Amino acid sequence: MSNSERAFVFCLVLAAVLPILSWVLSALGVPCKSILDDEGLRWLFRHASDCLHSRLVMLALCCTMMQGVIQKSRLLPLNKTLREPRFYRFAAVYAVVLILIFVAALSPESPLLSITGGLAGSPLVDGLFFLGWFTFMVFCLCYGHSKREPWIQMLTYGIRRHPLALPFAVAVSFCWQCIQYMIP
Repeated sequence: MSNSERAFVFCLVLAAVLPILSWVLSALGVPCKSILDDEGLRWLFRHASDCLHSRLVMLALCCTMMQGVIQKSRLLPLNKTLREPRFYRFAAVYAVVLILIFVAALSPESPLLSITGGLAGSPLVDGLFFLGWFTFMVFCLCYGHSKREPWIQMLTYGIRRHPLALPFAVAVSFCWQCIQYMIP
């Protein structure tokens, strides 16, 4: 069994043990909420699907897809890539788009700022990772398409290569949500 498989099995065992552990600890008088009482079971069934669309799962999905796209587009041997004019055109377009978004965000009445007018907690900061990931994926897909790589294979290569990444992220997210519920 590889290290990644061991970590995945550990998270699955922890996810199975946490509800029982919460019940035992609350029965012993430790100040924590039980997942197996009425309120806990309602919470569990209402929020069990939240771990499927958590930020950690989205990050795992984005990273595995990006890793596959980078490998399949053959972008990594940068010493060869940096000499090609297509690379500079894509990089210039990417830089101009990002600069325009940041300039739009810094105007005083921008909808990309938070309610208080700052960058902290703003939609721009919340969506920055996805925006960066999306533009990088488009860049890699365009670059790979110019090299005649099929784009569906590019998108799914990382997920096929790392099949435990998403279930592991779901298990970790479930454990984290259970721990957050247990500890008042």
